[in-house]
Amino acid sequence: MKINQSIFNRGKQNGDTGRSKKTWTLRLTHTDEQKQRTSKTWQHATKQDAKDAIEKCKAELIAFVESKGLGLGDIKTFRQWAEYAKTSFYRPAVIKEGRKVAGIKGYLETHIFLNQMIEYFGNKPIAKFSKHDLDGYKLWRLEQGDLRGKAGKLEPKDRKPISLSSLNRQLRTLKHLLNEAYEAGLIVKNATKGSRAIDADAETARTRTLTDAEEMRLLACCGGKRTVEYKRKGKDVKAIVEADNPYLKATILLGLDSGLRRGEILTLEWKDIDFQTGIIKILGTHTKTQRTRSVPMTKRAKAELQSLPSYGTGGKVFPFNDFKRSWATAVKIAKIDGLHFHDLRRTFVTRLQTGGVSIGIASELAGHSRLETTQKHYTSTDNAAVIQDATARINAANDARLNLWPDTIE
Repeated sequence: MKINQSIFNRGKQNGDTGRSKKTWTLRLTHTDEQKQRTSKTWQHATKQDAKDAIEKCKAELIAFVESKGLGLGDIKTFRQWAEYAKTSFYRPAVIKEGRKVAGIKGYLETHIFLNQMIEYFGNKPIAKFSKHDLDGYKLWRLEQGDLRGKAGKLEPKDRKPISLSSLNRQLRTLKHLLNEAYEAGLIVKNATKGSRAIDADAETARTRTLTDAEEMRLLACCGGKRTVEYKRKGKDVKAIVEADNPYLKATILLGLDSGLRRGEILTLEWKDIDFQTGIIKILGTHTKTQRTRSVPMTKRAKAELQSLPSYGTGGKVFPFNDFKRSWATAVKIAKIDGLHFHDLRRTFVTRLQTGGVSIGIASELAGHSRLETTQKHYTSTDNAAVIQDATARINAANDARLNLWPDTIE
């Protein structure tokens, strides 16, 4: 067995700014006795990060190579089972005729979860798992905190805590992985039966929506003159700049008026937009649930889309792969606190219900596979308009009842 390594950088085009952003790639190539080669790459922010990760990545590569030639009967350890899962049921999604027929769409996130589980369980015999192992992993992950990006290089005590919703997603993956092991006969008894490690009630559902005043400021920040403050050679400098970002304004309106997810916006093509009927078709290959759906296009969204430089061309509507920096800048300039882009989608659903659209229709337009998702995560009672609408409806009902009563009650 031989493992060769190389570290190199790549210039990556940033869709928002056009600037070149370097990432460092660690590539390991495993060569076995039969001269068969297997390569894997890992991305790192700095060259030193890549060097520090070599030994850990070697162990991961070896486990991956070993799992490739294993049949189910050969799998003995958690590491082997997790690596096997990456290439079987946790592999990239295969879409046929708009439907997912194999794999999963969120495989990258799932592979990150599996790597963290491998770090904890290692070569623990898969046959000896029980429901208590879920509790053990839960406590360990709580102690480890946030492992994303540069935070993973810090000591556990210096990291931010992991959110319970994120932890529950990992525990659901672990539970599914162990259930699959039970179905495959690798575990004699269902190891997750009776486990209470997943505490869904402890999750705090996000309820943030966009107010009318915030909406006006946010859209205004997509164009026009504004004052920018920054430091130059240690001195505070103010400058008036004229900015015009029609693409960002269009993405905001598609999130706010059509309820599109970030990924659905970035993969949207001109052929999917019917300007005559005012309907946008979201293909199942681009949705989270792998189901094709149609959503409304408002007048202002239509006008903004037709004003884009790419209007009238073929292919993708938006000529970039992300807009995080532009979004963050607009939110900062608009002086809006605690707003995520996904909150526009929540605002869309909340406004539908305020306008009298049933929760069932709102759920369909949002592309949710379960009505419970809409009820729990996309019906915000923190929005003043929702409260005022509810009050108005109660008042109207009370007035109607009072009109039926006699003027005097003996």
